[in-house]
Amino acid sequence: MLHIIPNDHSNSNHAPELDELRFLARSVGILAILTGLIYLRALSTSSGAILRNGEWTPGSVFLVGLIALATLAVLCAWRWETAGSVIALLCAPAIALLAYDTYPEHPWFAAFAYGSPFLITGGLFLTCHRRHH
Repeated sequence: MLHIIPNDHSNSNHAPELDELRFLARSVGILAILTGLIYLRALSTSSGAILRNGEWTPGSVFLVGLIALATLAVLCAWRWETAGSVIALLCAPAIALLAYDTYPEHPWFAAFAYGSPFLITGGLFLTCHRRHH
């Protein structure tokens, strides 16, 4: 005789709430990756002009490097939630501080705009990892 067992999520490893949170983290992660790529493109274009004009600063190089690292970390978080999220969370405040120093016209907006995508995404992926374990 065939017994049909109702779908009981309490016995499974993945609760629906975790699946929804992971979907949210990945959706926001896509936006963070795209934002990081846009920032890298904009900074590399403006950095190229700065390098030609001799106005290069070490802060701009670190900013580009940290944004690249944070973007890769968010991408890695899709597979390795802990490692990717921790790296993104560590990069976010450093990116915010460097953006604050790099853009004196609107320092607080620059700090928020540059750092928050990686801070939010890293936090979401870390929350996914903690709920899974």
